[in-house]
Amino acid sequence: MFDGIDIVVLPVADTGPLRELYADAMGFEVVERGPVRDPSLWSRLWGLPLPPAESVLLGKPGSEGGWIRLVGVPGLPAPDAAGAPDRPGAYALDFYLRDPAATEDAAGKRGWTFVADPVDYLLPGTRHPVRERMLDQTRSGLRHAFVQYREGRTRCVLGERPEADVSEVAAAVFATGDLPGARAFVTDVLGGRVYFSGRFAGPAVERLLGLAPGEGFDAVIARGPASRNARLEFIGHLAPRGPRPPHAYPRAVAGCAVDDLDALAARLATGAHGASTGVVETAEGRRLGLASRYGARFLFWQR
Repeated sequence: MFDGIDIVVLPVADTGPLRELYADAMGFEVVERGPVRDPSLWSRLWGLPLPPAESVLLGKPGSEGGWIRLVGVPGLPAPDAAGAPDRPGAYALDFYLRDPAATEDAAGKRGWTFVADPVDYLLPGTRHPVRERMLDQTRSGLRHAFVQYREGRTRCVLGERPEADVSEVAAAVFATGDLPGARAFVTDVLGGRVYFSGRFAGPAVERLLGLAPGEGFDAVIARGPASRNARLEFIGHLAPRGPRPPHAYPRAVAGCAVDDLDALAARLATGAHGASTGVVETAEGRRLGLASRYGARFLFWQR
């Protein structure tokens, strides 16, 4: 059914700064750009409080998913900072980097900042080393995990394109207060396959995310049957550090093609997993929006 995230939608007031980050510093290509047709319809499907005006699709040719759609929404309020993962909703996007220092330098020269210096740790439950650094993407209130690409061990477009330095979106991370429910949703409703379930903790993770000593979180990571890239990841959010205003719109929307849209619509019709738009006809085909109760917003369509 579900086989990875095809397109991550990022609503922003101004697409320019993020287009510069992804295209100029991270090597994404502008695939298409233009006005949003039927803004009120797409506002409903994406869960936006204002009508979208512009769409910019950025992709990595040769990849199977993990593209980015910047959606310009005039008047959209600025998001609050991502901070620690202590609230429900979209938290981070992950990318693999062939030469992390070069890409980090390119982003830094464009004014983007990092939470801390790079850290090294072992993937929980394995002996696989991970080198990671976290960029603070303030335009849509997300963190970006820059992870060292490991030849032959990391599935992404870098294995197909030796000239590329940065992968497609490798994972979209959503924080939830109901991690068991999110896992059941992925497997029982979406038909995804959980290939990692464990806890991220320890001094390196604390430095990476700016956590307090002893803080950590549990995570569930899933792909589909074909094990494509652009994974769906849920993490159990931490106890809130202080009051935060409710966010009026999703920081990111996970767009996914599915094998049987009508069957998925039927499984979501009860509302047990969140508010669904039902199947909606658009100029691009049939779509279904879901504000899940697990902190993630989705847009589904027929594969």
